[in-house]
Amino acid sequence: MVLSLRAVHTLMRKLRTIIYKLDDGSEITSRELAEQLGVTESAARNRLNRSRNPKLVYKPYNPRNGGKPLGTQKKQKIIDAKLRDAEMMKLALKHI
Repeated sequence: MVLSLRAVHTLMRKLRTIIYKLDDGSEITSRELAEQLGVTESAARNRLNRSRNPKLVYKPYNPRNGGKPLGTQKKQKIIDAKLRDAEMMKLALKHI
C-alpha cells in the first residue's frame, strides 16, 4: 500500500494538534485562538501554556503589554529608507 505525501501530511497535522482544555470546560487549539485574536500561533500557544483561565486566554492583544504586531518593524524600516532616499535626492538636486 502506497500513501501519497499529501495524505501522510494531513494525518500528521491532525495527530500533532494539541487541544487545550480551559477551566470553563471549553476546548480550543492554538490555531483557533490565533485566528480569533489576530495574533500568531506562537503567541496563542504561549497564552495557553501560561494559563487555562478563559479571561486571560481570550484577553485582546494590547501592544503596550508586549511586542509589536507582526510586520510593523519591517514596514517602519522601509518607510525610514524611503525618507532617507527622498532627503538625499533633495540634497543632490540642490547642488546641480
